Amino acid sequence: MQTHGPYPYQVNEDLVVEAMRRHMLRRLTTGLVGRLFIAVLVLLALLVVLDLVAYGRLSGTAIAFVIGVPAVLAINHLWLVPNLGRRQHRQSAALRLPSSIAWDGATVHFTSERGEAHVPFADLHGWDETPGTVLLYQTEMFFNLVPRAALDGEDAALIAALQAAGVKRN
Repeated sequence: MQTHGPYPYQVNEDLVVEAMRRHMLRRLTTGLVGRLFIAVLVLLALLVVLDLVAYGRLSGTAIAFVIGVPAVLAINHLWLVPNLGRRQHRQSAALRLPSSIAWDGATVHFTSERGEAHVPFADLHGWDETPGTVLLYQTEMFFNLVPRAALDGEDAALIAALQAAGVKRN
């Protein structure tokens, strides 16, 4: 088993915001929240169709929903989620600490001044990626984010190891 790393890194606020945006988009399209979101879109489309069939035009309520739902989604993605990410970065001293990552064929190893964590690939819930990060999910809501820049071009090797171990992409 070839060992990769350790690769030192430190997470900055911009990377946390990028990861949170990806995570929240994923949450919006999967699971119960995703089903509810799809139901809202179907009901919105049904409202528009029924308005057009019944009245030959859109009612004020339909127009409000057609404008309101995308506006709420845009506000969420462009303002609320970035604020949440920045707040997470400020609140978590552990997130801001210098850390390192290494992995072999079976386990990913995280190290910081607070300790070490050795997580078998088989125990990972999933993984995802953004242009600047690789997200390693330990549960559907908890992930370790690793800056791609810190991996010295080995991000593809990490993703290949995750895929070889059968870890699903979220």
